[in-house]
Amino acid sequence: MKRALLFAAALMLIAIATAGAAWASPQGKTDAQVLGNIRIDPADPTVAYVTARYICNGGMTEQTHLWVSVKQTADRLPDRRLKEEESSAISAAWSQNHPTAQVNCDGQWHVDTFTVSHDEYGFGELEQRQAYVQFCLFGGDGTFVFSMRFAEIA
Repeated sequence: MKRALLFAAALMLIAIATAGAAWASPQGKTDAQVLGNIRIDPADPTVAYVTARYICNGGMTEQTHLWVSVKQTADRLPDRRLKEEESSAISAAWSQNHPTAQVNCDGQWHVDTFTVSHDEYGFGELEQRQAYVQFCLFGGDGTFVFSMRFAEIA
């Protein structure tokens, strides 16, 4: 009986010790998530707004870089081919941007809305339905993270 109680107590201590480590927020975390729907600018269908939540470290350095992209096929439905390299060849609309100046790599979570357009390069007009969204971030420490998914365009 004593052995069983000691064994149970030891298991409890191990569980408590490892649970604390699992709940702690790791130092140097880098992560990103595209949030919600994509919004088209009512005045210009080549412009859209992507909201994302991100965390990165290292401040603003030569390594800090953000690229945001929104692509659609002609039927404006999810198409797995949009996940492949050079998918612009099958795209009917593509708006993108490199809004690196908006990024704050201070080790804290941030939620921000980023504009994609044809200012740098793009073609076609975005329309309601589905689009493939890419949010690719290099933190100031060079750590790369991305969030890529199909999202509703509202």
